[in-house]
Amino acid sequence: MRPSSRDISHHPQYSGAACAAGLGFASVMLAGSLLWAGPQDQPQTADRPYKAEQGRAIFNGKGLCSTCHGVDGHRDQLPPQLSAHIRENIERLTPAPPDLRRADTLTLTTDTQRFEIIRHGHLRTAMYPLSQGTLSDEDIRALLPYLAVIRGTASRSVPTREPATPLRGDAAQGQQLFHELGGCAICHGIEGHLDRRPPISKDLAQRLDALPAPPANLRDPAALKSENDEDRFLSIKRGHPGTAMYPKTLLRDEDIRDLVAYLATLRGGGR
Repeated sequence: MRPSSRDISHHPQYSGAACAAGLGFASVMLAGSLLWAGPQDQPQTADRPYKAEQGRAIFNGKGLCSTCHGVDGHRDQLPPQLSAHIRENIERLTPAPPDLRRADTLTLTTDTQRFEIIRHGHLRTAMYPLSQGTLSDEDIRALLPYLAVIRGTASRSVPTREPATPLRGDAAQGQQLFHELGGCAICHGIEGHLDRRPPISKDLAQRLDALPAPPANLRDPAALKSENDEDRFLSIKRGHPGTAMYPKTLLRDEDIRDLVAYLATLRGGGR
């Protein structure tokens, strides 16, 4: 049975035009995606260590990283060959390119996340996606140890597997995204309660009820398959083929990290 509007009236941040617009748009996206069966490629892991000098040559060369981040990551030292027009455009970028030499200001915590950003870009920034023709996976993996060097976190050895480092996110922002632009509440319910759907059309409700793979109960850690926050990040960003969990292409990586932080509160601080 669909809940009445009173079921969400005590959540003022989800009411009004913003919520209606967010849920309406998300409903359209969801209805067009059931069931999504697209590819779910995963970034390859490095099978041998790379010297930082290889990454440095790519950073300052064909990777064009230095165009925005500066030669060797020094933001005040842009490549000398840049025209005055390009320099002006870079100075006006909003948000400004991050200082890769200040580890305390960077939000990415693992090389897998860095690989994803370099390959697929950073929504709503000047960090655009790079094709295989521009930089191969091998090239990107070569960049990673060099980035560790310039931010001062290079290790003496290359770990075979990275620890499951929690992602940094704002749970309050994630809560709003969950119920609005993210569209998560349509399938997973208000505040993760599967039996408390927001107002949706009868047709969409019937289609959700008929899903062969029902939405996961986000409040039950034992029923969830993701092992860590990085898994959750990729599940939200890339989706799950064969389910209604389509790729969230409208969400920035910061938005997804906020969602991951909110999901932790639904699990009661679980894994």
